[in-house]
Amino acid sequence: MTSSLAVLTPANAACLKSVRRLGPALDFHCSTHQLAFDPSGTVVVVKGWWRSPLRWWTLGAASDSPVWTVDLAFEADVAVLPMGDLIVGAGPPVGAAATPWRPRLVALSTRDGTLQREAAMPHIVIGLCATRDNALVVLFEGGEALLWGVSSWRPVRELAAMEADITLKACAVSPEGRFVAVVGTSNERGGECLWLWDLRTQDEPWRLPLEWPIAWSVAFHPTQPLLAVGGNSNEVRVVDARERRVVRTLRGFNRSACNLDFSPDGDLLIASGDGTGFSVHRFDTGEELFGDGDGDDMQSSTAVISPDGRCIAWGHGDGTVSLWGVAD
Repeated sequence: MTSSLAVLTPANAACLKSVRRLGPALDFHCSTHQLAFDPSGTVVVVKGWWRSPLRWWTLGAASDSPVWTVDLAFEADVAVLPMGDLIVGAGPPVGAAATPWRPRLVALSTRDGTLQREAAMPHIVIGLCATRDNALVVLFEGGEALLWGVSSWRPVRELAAMEADITLKACAVSPEGRFVAVVGTSNERGGECLWLWDLRTQDEPWRLPLEWPIAWSVAFHPTQPLLAVGGNSNEVRVVDARERRVVRTLRGFNRSACNLDFSPDGDLLIASGDGTGFSVHRFDTGEELFGDGDGDDMQSSTAVISPDGRCIAWGHGDGTVSLWGVAD
């Protein structure tokens, strides 16, 4: 489907239009969507809160109906991994032999929704993000974290802990797998913070205080050692991961930057906020090139760009997902 669309650039982003609507609509209001493309760009997954099922679609299919729907309440974000075509999430036990009181890490097949792997976790999982080499960074209550090998389905190493009392909002891994970034609230120290691990060391994460009421999102640039941090303000901080400093501030994010994603070349930064739709910006200047929304201020959705850079997915309050692109 995306092959008929142009690669999005600063020159054509203003021409974005809705090109497809994936459904069907749910029979209740879906207040939150977390979207993800698989690394090949052929599968798009949506995870909602509360009663919303986990659903995914194959973009090459003629039908706009999901190829699979699973009623499984994942508690943190989900990751889609190419190895074995897996959707990995954390939540309550689902296997017949699972220990009822232990939180679990669960892997489902994107082909048929069947349970492939399951493992007990030592604590409740509050964050999950994937590296390009099929490893997972798993973040727990109490500030602990570990690197989890998907192929071996076992821990690789523990990471130096953050402070014990945090409220995590988002996490991300740099493209080369060196850095892990987390944004959230430090309930011990007070205020919003960015934490940054360098996986080449055993050091504790570097902590950067943020002077915002709420910090919501973090995303790594695909080709440079930079990361973007957003929140409920009209600006985005750009941080150099190697130098551990803020290098510039981008302004003009009128929809708030509750969720951030980069185009594959890093020229575009996609932002979405609570009930305000999504917008597309130049990364070098922060200039808004495109913005749209459905006026539903009771829901929020991530806006994510496909791995080939041709399509943006964004969720609606009725549970459907719209795809946006520019005709080639």
